[in-house]
Amino acid sequence: MAHDVFISYCTEDKPIADAVCATLEAQGTRCWIAPRDILPGTDWGESIVDAIHDSKAMLLVFSSKANASQQIKREVERAVHRGIPLIPIRLDDALPSKSLEYFISTPHWLDALTPPLEQHLQRVAEAVKALLQRLAGNLGGEAKAGAAASGAAASGSRANEPPRPQAQAAPQFCIHCGARRVADNRFCTGCGKPMPA
Repeated sequence: MAHDVFISYCTEDKPIADAVCATLEAQGTRCWIAPRDILPGTDWGESIVDAIHDSKAMLLVFSSKANASQQIKREVERAVHRGIPLIPIRLDDALPSKSLEYFISTPHWLDALTPPLEQHLQRVAEAVKALLQRLAGNLGGEAKAGAAASGAAASGSRANEPPRPQAQAAPQFCIHCGARRVADNRFCTGCGKPMPA
């Protein structure tokens, strides 16, 4: 199943993760969540890794229970390693363990500390949709520029013409973590990765 978002959560937070998943999917965001999307008979760990690699973003349901989960640490590390943007949703006041803090201290958090949870779900869905649209816009712009360049190279009649300047503005958000771009910065202030020109 093609999906946009991998939802990472600990077993104790499954009802909340399911509510987040249902809200996102009701608004058209395709989610991958275990165990629902693990094909029976397949290797659990391999399925998780494949799903993370195929995701455009990871949504972490963070709580004190998730903070203690070795599985959460592995999933978050795989997403960060692949450059997949991370959206943490904080359910309680737990401070991240040092191993999780290393990975999740830079992205902007969404707080869902105060009940009822439903009042926060809409904001989460809007944030995820906005991030996915930004990512699609940046990737779409790069694909169009690449197609135009290859089309010009393939055309013999225009091969000697100088390249035409593109009227494409620099992305306003980091394609890796979604942080807002700071004018004239070559590197993202959120994740430290190079910003495209």
